[in-house]
Amino acid sequence: MVSAQAIELSPAILAQASNPVTYMTVLNRNTTVIQISEGEFFFHGYLERTSGNTFIGEDDQVRVIYDQGTKQLVVINKVTGDEFYNYYFSDVDEGSL
Repeated sequence: MVSAQAIELSPAILAQASNPVTYMTVLNRNTTVIQISEGEFFFHGYLERTSGNTFIGEDDQVRVIYDQGTKQLVVINKVTGDEFYNYYFSDVDEGSL
C-alpha cells in the first residue's frame, strides 16, 4: 500500500530571508507605480492612496500595502492572507540629500 503526504511550504518564511528588488515612482500625490521582484515573484502595478499615508494596490494574487509615513511595505496573498514580504522601503532619493 502506497500513501502520499502533502507537504505545505510557507512562502512567507522563505521570502522573509531578504528584501526583494523594489522600484517606486511617484506619479502624483495619490498614485505611485511600484515594481517588486525576487526569484519567481514579480509584481508591477499602481498603488493608490486610501487614507492618510497608506497606499494599496493588487493583482489577481497579492495585495501590496505601503505606509509612506513609516516606510513599511507589506505584500500578502489575497486568498490565504499569508504574508510574503514585510520590509522597509524609502522612496526618498538618498543620493540627493
